[in-house]
Amino acid sequence: MSFTVLLSALIIGHLLADFYWQPMSWVNNRNTRHFRAKKLYLHVLVHGITAAAIITWWEFSFGWQDILRISSATAIIIVTHYLIDLAKSYSSKGVVPFIVDQLAHLLVILILTMWLSDNSEFFTIVWQWLITPSTLWLLCGYLLVLNPSAVFIRMMLERLTAGFSTTGSLPAAGQSIGMLERVLMLTFILLDQFAGVGFLLAAKSVFRFGDLSASKDKKLTEYVMLGTLLSVTVTLFIGLAVNALIAI
Repeated sequence: MSFTVLLSALIIGHLLADFYWQPMSWVNNRNTRHFRAKKLYLHVLVHGITAAAIITWWEFSFGWQDILRISSATAIIIVTHYLIDLAKSYSSKGVVPFIVDQLAHLLVILILTMWLSDNSEFFTIVWQWLITPSTLWLLCGYLLVLNPSAVFIRMMLERLTAGFSTTGSLPAAGQSIGMLERVLMLTFILLDQFAGVGFLLAAKSVFRFGDLSASKDKKLTEYVMLGTLLSVTVTLFIGLAVNALIAI
């Protein structure tokens, strides 16, 4: 309980300080001036104050009311946040540096939470969640709708549409869209929200209608329909199978 409270509170504080209390001008200033950016130090100070307030509240509510621990944890947040953001300012801009940056911050928060709570609650929660059959079947389901399903659908389409070319589209765009589509559909199926599957298919049809109606190539229309129906069929089968296995 205390571990979960502190972890969630620190994550909320991080999200507020990083995405709501940091204007874009601060980000631009950091990316152009790096360690000379005054806004970087101001941003780190905001994080430090936010973390200090959360940790102080937690220490006096669930912890040992230790001022030294509060100071140490706040200092770690400030120093690590400064180093991580400084490193990010020198990196190329894009999704990967952004994800690595956020994962690094979250890892620091997780380690600090484990140290402050000073118990094995984290490992107990994770282990009890991982070893349940439902979690393992869910993992199998999501793994199946990604690459294995993509390979199966590609093989089926190659067999049914031999000699058909999809030149002109983005490289691997269809496969990436298909994976996202199947992940969303599987999630809806596992939540017993089949209406969500229908909404997803309807939304996709609206976006693709213009391309298909404007195209004079009947093969393109058939190719898209085959791909969509195969994707839906495979995902429905996997989702229903996972639900049945979880219910056993």
